[in-house]
Amino acid sequence: MATLSRAYRFEKGESVPDGVRRIALGRLDHALEELRGKADSTPSESVHEARKDMKKLRGLLRLARGELGSDCYKRENATFRGAGRLLSDVRDADVIVETVDALAKRYPEEIAEETSAGLREALAGDEGDERRTVASAQALELLEGAWDRLDDWPLEREGFEALEGGLRRSYGRGRKAFHLAREEPGDETLHEWRKRSKDLWYHHQLLQNAWPEALGPLADQAHELSDRLGDDHDLAMLAAWAKDHAAEAGGLYALQSLLDPIDRRRTELQAEAFELGERLYAERPKAFARRFRGYWRGWAAAATPARS
Repeated sequence: MATLSRAYRFEKGESVPDGVRRIALGRLDHALEELRGKADSTPSESVHEARKDMKKLRGLLRLARGELGSDCYKRENATFRGAGRLLSDVRDADVIVETVDALAKRYPEEIAEETSAGLREALAGDEGDERRTVASAQALELLEGAWDRLDDWPLEREGFEALEGGLRRSYGRGRKAFHLAREEPGDETLHEWRKRSKDLWYHHQLLQNAWPEALGPLADQAHELSDRLGDDHDLAMLAAWAKDHAAEAGGLYALQSLLDPIDRRRTELQAEAFELGERLYAERPKAFARRFRGYWRGWAAAATPARS
């Protein structure tokens, strides 16, 4: 039996039901492999990889939401959200360490090695390994249940109509979040936009084959936006943690030496994100979805053999 592709995109000649199931199966298969310890990853890397799969699965659900129906969508979204949260809880410490290391590399003259070393020591501990093991086992149980239900997902329509409503809704939410963040650029609005920007990236990835030459570069730009907002969120999380653990961060002087670079870097990241957002969210939702419908129909027509 041929092995199904795990590619996170619809493939030429593939119906929407077959594509949604194959893509979901690929992400579930990969996450289960990571959490069962069958991948060539460290325990920390396995959590990170499985957590990314949860985000991609939720992006797929949002795209196919109109076809899945409310009950199926809510059940599976809650499953993947729950698994993701379990893994996020044990991933946060790793993210903070990675963020302070990246910041120290960017501003080596301002952030003393003692500060970053103090953070690493404060965040380290044997209890992290135990928490990771427990969280992975709990997430694994949730995902095994989702695997068993996959064949029962109510997928019937084969054309773009099965995806168009979800695409329009998701893009509209992202566009609204962008405008809110631009008007009130606080941690909460930026965090919400960050989540929606990932959907934009995932949906460009999923539909990229409809016109790779056009959608490939746009997917890259959506990825850049997601990265900028993700880095900004990680810095906000680092700042909050450091304020709550000033003594462990090396005292108030060391804390301030950390917060000043954080503020400057966040200003840079947000400026870059808003510039990308102006272009990526320039269209109204209906026009955005209509454009993708045209790409998809042209792609489908090219995949259909001409009659003699």
